[in-house]
Amino acid sequence: MRSACRSAAVCCFGLLAVAAAVAAQTQVEGVTAASGAVQRARAFMLQGQRDSATELLGRHLSQQPNDGRAWFYLGSIYLAEAQHWHRAGHPPETSSASLLDFASTSFEPAQELLTDSGGVFRVLVAVERAVLRIEKAGWDSVAARKLAPDELPLPPVLVELGRNLLASCPRNGVLLTASLTETAAVWGTRLLGERSDLILLRADMYQWDARYRTPMARALGADPAMDLAGALAVAALTRPVCLAPAVDSIAGPGLAWHANRLVLVTMAPAATFAPPLSMFHFERTGLAGSVWTASARDVYDLAARRNRALCTTLFAATDALNPPAIPACSP
Repeated sequence: MRSACRSAAVCCFGLLAVAAAVAAQTQVEGVTAASGAVQRARAFMLQGQRDSATELLGRHLSQQPNDGRAWFYLGSIYLAEAQHWHRAGHPPETSSASLLDFASTSFEPAQELLTDSGGVFRVLVAVERAVLRIEKAGWDSVAARKLAPDELPLPPVLVELGRNLLASCPRNGVLLTASLTETAAVWGTRLLGERSDLILLRADMYQWDARYRTPMARALGADPAMDLAGALAVAALTRPVCLAPAVDSIAGPGLAWHANRLVLVTMAPAATFAPPLSMFHFERTGLAGSVWTASARDVYDLAARRNRALCTTLFAATDALNPPAIPACSP
């Protein structure tokens, strides 16, 4: 069944690019015939020829279905298009859901072929699908939904990061994320059903996507006409608001922010609610183990720069010969 889906996906990619078939045959300046399919597709993308890139990758994958990098790059193109659909004002002639289907159908074989980021980007597809549900039926449609673990194949180091960030926000809080790593880790863990008391907010989308802002403003108890800062000020009257490390406190300029574990928060958490934080997978995997270990380290580093107490607690060296790998905590 999965092989059939892949074949169908390649056919769909070809059909979508029929109008650009002639352009796809044109030699790209500076790219030789010996270059790999991904490199040539990147060259097309740099020239704004997205259809040529997908058509090229589709033809390549019909002949080389075990090229994990090509599957991953093809999925990345469609995921980016699905995300751009929101910025473009939700054009009716394009379906974000279909683009996400194409992206998912590409990331699955990328993950199976052990491409490092295939599973993480499947999680990002799930996040984008959650956004579509929010726009259609509100935050509650996502809050009540629990996905299966095989739909959210995060590497353990990002599951741990997600749990640490969720555990840093007090009960019934609102947690804002910004970076790709934060969003994948936090949303991927939350969509498994953990910390169902928290509302997750995409700070970037709230600013420029009215279709997303309206239901999320309702969840925050704010007026959709308010900007992000105003909505956070209203939400902070009744619940803690938390900023993940990559979210600047300028998002809520009128609020008093306090460092709490890995986040900034508008009010002190209740002493009875303090789930433990863990660095087990981060320390076990090591920076050489996965690109996502290094990416998680960057999030922890941002947190330590805002909360220096972490350097003597969570990030404290356990062995004099192995100092913490968090730059902000290095001597």
